[in-house]
Amino acid sequence: MDEEAPFLDQIKATVDTIGSDKVNLTGENLQGEDLSKFDLSKANLTRVNLQNATLIEINLSDAILEWANFQEAELKEANLSKAKLFSANLRRAKMQDCNLSEAYLGKADLRDAILTGADLSKAKFNYADLRGADLEGTNIKGIDLRWARYNHETRWPSKNFDPSLAGAILYERD
Repeated sequence: MDEEAPFLDQIKATVDTIGSDKVNLTGENLQGEDLSKFDLSKANLTRVNLQNATLIEINLSDAILEWANFQEAELKEANLSKAKLFSANLRRAKMQDCNLSEAYLGKADLRDAILTGADLSKAKFNYADLRGADLEGTNIKGIDLRWARYNHETRWPSKNFDPSLAGAILYERD
């Protein structure tokens, strides 16, 4: 029997009892776990480790995800609207069709992340690292890219879009 399964059951039971807005998972190690379709909206997941986790259709809207590790996590169709992802590690995360509208991603590491079809409207990417990220087919209406880094491998929603005109900085070094 998987040792972590009871903890996931405890999380679900706690959410069902007191509501996700009262849940605090700060610093928990959920690496490789499957939390697909969990509702953790408004929960505190500061510094949580979700590396390689399966988070398909998870609801993390309004959640506190500062310094969280989502490296190589599967976040397809996840709801991260209005989430606080300051300094989050989203490197190589798979975030197709994800809702990041009005999310704060200041200093987030999104190198080589796949964001195709995502809603990034009104999201703030100040100082974020978008080198190698795939933003093809994304909604970037109202996006804030000031001081975000990108490189020649970053793919934007349109060939005519110039990220430097939106305040992003071309940065080719590793």
